[in-house]
Amino acid sequence: MNTFGKLTITTVLVLLLAAPAYPQNRDIVAMEKDIIDLKSTLNQLQDSMNQKNQAILSLVEQMSDQMNKLAANVDKINQTVENVNSHTDKSATDIRGLVATLNTRLSELSDSVNAIRSQLGSVSQQMTSMNTQPLPGPDDSWRSANLDVIAGNYDLALQELSDFQNKYPNDPRAAKAQLFKGDALVGEKKYEQAVIEYDTFLQKYPENEDTKAALYKKGLAQAEYDPKAAVATLQQVVAKYKGSLEAQNAQAKLKELAPSGRRPGGTRPDRHN
Repeated sequence: MNTFGKLTITTVLVLLLAAPAYPQNRDIVAMEKDIIDLKSTLNQLQDSMNQKNQAILSLVEQMSDQMNKLAANVDKINQTVENVNSHTDKSATDIRGLVATLNTRLSELSDSVNAIRSQLGSVSQQMTSMNTQPLPGPDDSWRSANLDVIAGNYDLALQELSDFQNKYPNDPRAAKAQLFKGDALVGEKKYEQAVIEYDTFLQKYPENEDTKAALYKKGLAQAEYDPKAAVATLQQVVAKYKGSLEAQNAQAKLKELAPSGRRPGGTRPDRHN
């Protein structure tokens, strides 16, 4: 494993040690990811069901109001029928029959509305009993992205890291997400794209604690396709961060990149007679 790969894995592991330890076995990591995805899907389904239930309940309440108004009108008709003169008893009897039919239908509609309310309440309770946890927060999203980095699911990890940055731009881990996007692209051997992500990190977070790591990783990625540019970047690491682990590793990498018989920077070694 090259120096860059070792540093990438070490960085991810150090991050994960800040939270509960996670199994490194690929199958277990994949299983944990599936559980997180299932939890997210279930929470989203519950939220959708609750929204739909609220909309249906609103319609049911409107129906109930309309039925109450209709019932009041029927009562008025009943009162009017009672005041009809005796010579119209036959007509009054017919009207009373129609009113009785309306009352029966109103009662049936009322029973139906109550049944709908009961069913909606039952569905909501069942969904709540299945999962009472809130929708995934930044911790779940961050853990999911890191699990995919460890499992080598780089395409998915890149999407999750970008989503994390978009949803939680003020989270302290947003900078780390930018750095890990470069790491994921290196894992896919897309070195030029990785350099772009590292440059984005250096521009957005120039004072971040991981700035020296980003600059060093940029140099390692450049070494895969442009050794001359890599030398310039790694020399910058050595000059800016003297005494740091990144500076020591950069110096070692510069020795690897130096042409035979020359020191990093183009100078020839001293000759002794």
